[in-house]
Amino acid sequence: MIELRQLSRNLGIQEYEMLQGIINGEYGFMNDAYGISYEEYKEWLIKQDCFHIGKNMPPKWIPYTTFFLYDNGIPIGYGRIRHSSNEYLKKVVGAGEIGYGISKKYRGMGYGNILFQKLLEKCKEFGYKEITLFPYIANKATIKIMLKNGGEIIGKFKKEKFVIKIPIR
Repeated sequence: MIELRQLSRNLGIQEYEMLQGIINGEYGFMNDAYGISYEEYKEWLIKQDCFHIGKNMPPKWIPYTTFFLYDNGIPIGYGRIRHSSNEYLKKVVGAGEIGYGISKKYRGMGYGNILFQKLLEKCKEFGYKEITLFPYIANKATIKIMLKNGGEIIGKFKKEKFVIKIPIR
């Protein structure tokens, strides 16, 4: 059974090990749990949970919720949905409402598309009517997933990213 679960402070070693399969900054997805110790990971969970409610956030950041994708109880990947956006993120940083990553061990098996679809469903629950995404042009797999799920390339951001709009239905 494939399911999406919201991050909780009591996640364990399986999730930690999965996170070690997603390199921080790979294709622009920030996974600052990559390469940290298990003890630091427990602190990371607390920080991520606080970001969900907008607590202790860095300047100009927007609250976001983190979700993990599981297949029969095994963590496969994870993603985030920002609760809103702002001009700074869209015009200066080139960051959209969704970010996600699949552990290297599970890539090429369709999980990226499944996770993306489940995150789109959550976007609807968050009240989004449309989202804007900024995938790196070199990230062919993600661009394919975005276009397959109703996305349209509407431009480029600083010659390194596409700007993709997706209506939320």
